[in-house]
Amino acid sequence: MYKPTSAEDYIAHAPEHYQPGLTAMREVLLDTDMEESIKWNMPVYGFGKKNVATLFHAKSYLGVWFTHGALLADPDGLLVNASPGKTVGQRQQRIKDSEEVDVALLRSFVAEAIRNQRDGLEFLPVPRGPGTIPPELQNELDADAELAAAFAKFTPYKQREFCNSINGVKRSETKKRKVAQAIEMILAGVGYAAKSR
Repeated sequence: MYKPTSAEDYIAHAPEHYQPGLTAMREVLLDTDMEESIKWNMPVYGFGKKNVATLFHAKSYLGVWFTHGALLADPDGLLVNASPGKTVGQRQQRIKDSEEVDVALLRSFVAEAIRNQRDGLEFLPVPRGPGTIPPELQNELDADAELAAAFAKFTPYKQREFCNSINGVKRSETKKRKVAQAIEMILAGVGYAAKSR
């Protein structure tokens, strides 16, 4: 895999039709007091270890990736979550062609991202809980304090495993068996990963 040594090197190795757009976007990023470095084989801009933006190109677009882009004012919905469900706060400004680079718009996004960084604003994901607790399990938790306390000791991920195993069943008899199995495992402090070994 190719590893660029500088932003200039990264741009020089980009597809030729993206090079003018990447150069124009880089000039906007350099027209700030952010530091330029190479991380993850891409030009990254920020302050010390605090990343603000990343210049990149993909097969069908080029753009800037904002580390806390979800905090940016985006009334026209131009910023994209590249991996919904995986990335939480990052957003990309994607451009299909070098000629479509809107320097003024990029400059406003960059200025706001820098202000947010200086103000210490960060997009923090909401902790994921156990998901939807099936009523059959919730009834047991409500009726048995020992069971509720044992369930609370599991991580949210492990709690979701129990809930998903029950929620994924349609037949009531099978669901009853799954609830009984979950109760036994919860009281024993054993999660599904341990069960499958």
